[in-house]
Amino acid sequence: MINQDVPQEVVRVLPDHSSGEMTAHYARLHDTTVRRHCENARKVNIKSESVTVDPEGPLADASRAKQRLGRVTQVLPNGYCGLPVQKVCPHANTCLTCPMFVTTPEFLPQHREQRQQLQIVSAAEARGQARVVEMNQQVLGNLEKIITGLEDDPGQPETTADAS
Repeated sequence: MINQDVPQEVVRVLPDHSSGEMTAHYARLHDTTVRRHCENARKVNIKSESVTVDPEGPLADASRAKQRLGRVTQVLPNGYCGLPVQKVCPHANTCLTCPMFVTTPEFLPQHREQRQQLQIVSAAEARGQARVVEMNQQVLGNLEKIITGLEDDPGQPETTADAS
């Protein structure tokens, strides 16, 4: 039932488990269930464009493997690197200006917090600190696009777009 998207609380009640932990002990997500949810998750890039990979396309397996590996090895507090599997990123902490950055609605709180922290742009403008403004303006603009893109159509089912 878990793999047919029946809520865990419903699955817990049916066998009269005393806790969600007991149900979780017995419930096993199939790889196909995880794959289906990953494919259906809405993803946007720094331009707020939807990003998808054709689940039947030649890059689908490589994309899933890259995403799984990236989640384990490359810690990004607000999304995932969409760089092709065979490439290595030469930059550190410049993701919000990188065209390969991909994020999902689960990271909206982090994006909103970072946008709030970028009040430095307006303060720097007031002080005439052009270099600080220049360095942070693109990040702030991309954050606005990302947040808007992730917030758009919250009632719509998650869709995918071609990342290849």
